[in-house]
Amino acid sequence: MPSDEPSKEEAPKMPLLVVDLCTGSGCIAAAMAYERPDIRVFATDVSPCAVALAKDNIERCGVADRVRIAQCHLGDGVPPAAMGRLDLVVSNPPYVPSSVVQGLSEEVRSFEPRLALDGGADGLDLFRQIAPWAAAALKPGGGLACELFEGHMEQASDIARKAGLEEVRIVEDLAGRPRVLTARKHALQDEEVAL
Repeated sequence: MPSDEPSKEEAPKMPLLVVDLCTGSGCIAAAMAYERPDIRVFATDVSPCAVALAKDNIERCGVADRVRIAQCHLGDGVPPAAMGRLDLVVSNPPYVPSSVVQGLSEEVRSFEPRLALDGGADGLDLFRQIAPWAAAALKPGGGLACELFEGHMEQASDIARKAGLEEVRIVEDLAGRPRVLTARKHALQDEEVAL
């Protein structure tokens, strides 16, 4: 009779570990967990209102068993045991330069709180904290994806590289505008792990 137990050569597959910083409504965390049953997401936001909304959305999507949400600044609430083990860090932080916020359409300014929009003088205040945190939190070969202001992608790329991330790329949105910075943590080669 065949055994249902995995063979000794076949290790059980570990879930992908993801952190969603500045989760807001929780839509990114919910979508990832909904699409990939093998993902475990830890989502954070500094706003109590955003955390309450994200929890509600996660429940409605039926993925609360695989998404944890914490109210904290960026990755402060991520369990220490997860550091250096994450497969992916994603973020849609406040990234609009302060001087641009007032020029946003009334529709955006009325719907989104300033806390969710204003990223400081160049829009990169939080990214300056996210990049080094991700470099420490990711496992070798793990990835970062962060939505940022299109006018300062070169500066953001420099920040990511200085944090020690590699393969830095800018990905365009569906309208052809530079929108997301992606990067990876250095993946260890066989010769680097040989004793």
